[in-house]
Amino acid sequence: MKEPLTNVLLPDAPAIRPNLFPVVVRRATHSGPTGRVLFAATKVMMVNAGATTLKHQSGELKAVEGDVILLRPGHWYSGNPSGSVVTTTAYIDTAFLHEHARWIPKSAAPALFGSLDQCGSNPVAFRLSSGRLPRLDSAFRALLDSQQHEVSPLRSLSLVAGLLDELTQSDAAILVGDEALRRAVAILVEQFDQPWTLDALAVSVAMSRSQISRLFRKHLHISPAEFLRHERARRMADLLLSSGLSVEEAARQVGWLDASHASRTFRRVYRVSPQQYRRAHEQHSRAA
Repeated sequence: MKEPLTNVLLPDAPAIRPNLFPVVVRRATHSGPTGRVLFAATKVMMVNAGATTLKHQSGELKAVEGDVILLRPGHWYSGNPSGSVVTTTAYIDTAFLHEHARWIPKSAAPALFGSLDQCGSNPVAFRLSSGRLPRLDSAFRALLDSQQHEVSPLRSLSLVAGLLDELTQSDAAILVGDEALRRAVAILVEQFDQPWTLDALAVSVAMSRSQISRLFRKHLHISPAEFLRHERARRMADLLLSSGLSVEEAARQVGWLDASHASRTFRRVYRVSPQQYRRAHEQHSRAA
């Protein structure tokens, strides 16, 4: 039987105040297929955990944890998660986006604005470059938090600007088209807590050490080891905010057995120590 098509102009989210448009952020967990949905808004979706297959008018796209997907307006999409998938999505008013795009040279913003004028309905998948994923995640979190608390309109607009700034940095994202690289990335994000070596990763994707390193350098501008460090730091940040685990316990859960090494690596990614990161978010929550 053909999937029903739901025509939605704006996200159905009663808890979100209308004055927060032109951008609304939602976080969702899906464990089963979704029906076809049509949006007038431009969607930018980050896969926080798990994996899903996005079906669209021209085919389908496998999205794994860490991927950022641009979904163009006016076309239907549906999702089929592999188990359970957690996503964070920004619904951006398309007219607002195009109005602001004219002030930004396309050469300075290929990741998002440069993709808007491409023909076709296919979604575009990006893998963020080194250091960008944690910052985009923080921008999403800030907007989500503002939607649950009373903040001034100017504060809301500044948070929207912060999100768009992360999405439109010239080095923010790299279009990922190599299937071998996508397999390697999927393995690392799904088994981030394992004691990976370059040899083990190369065997997992049936490639040589030099081949897999070359793919990471070409498309992501980082080594496989650097990619894994950033993934572990991101997972550790989630644990620090969502659990009462100590820094040492959180480090062990993401695969770092040496707490000092974990703290140093976390600081390189987030520019603050794990303790400072946790305190800063706790203080922000109390202030809000």
